[in-house]
Amino acid sequence: MRSIRMASAAVLALVLGLASYTHAAAQEAKAVNVAGKWELTWETPRGTSTMTLNLTQDSTKVTGTATVRMGDVPIKDAKLDGNNLSFTLEFGRGQRTFEMQCKATVDGDAMKGTMSSPRGGERPFTGKRASQS
Repeated sequence: MRSIRMASAAVLALVLGLASYTHAAAQEAKAVNVAGKWELTWETPRGTSTMTLNLTQDSTKVTGTATVRMGDVPIKDAKLDGNNLSFTLEFGRGQRTFEMQCKATVDGDAMKGTMSSPRGGERPFTGKRASQS
């Protein structure tokens, strides 16, 4: 009886482990390609603003920089889940810093999402991947 319980527990552990691995592999396979240079655009009370993202990707791990008026800012805490991309930008001047949270849905060479910060509130943006030459 004890050996049947142990065998059942081992089979259950194997099945759960395999299911977890299969789910993780499926999520990784669904991740879209976000690598490259992206031009983001959004509206402000002062007019249209832009930012360039330079993204690199290794499976679902995304890194890169954003180029804004103040220079290059590293992308922090990037997450890619299927076609959903999220990341944080931290801006600073002197001892004052603030973070901007960005969330987007990627569809081929286009993305659409929102960026939010304590100072600027939430704003929608659109983006397109620059053609690779």
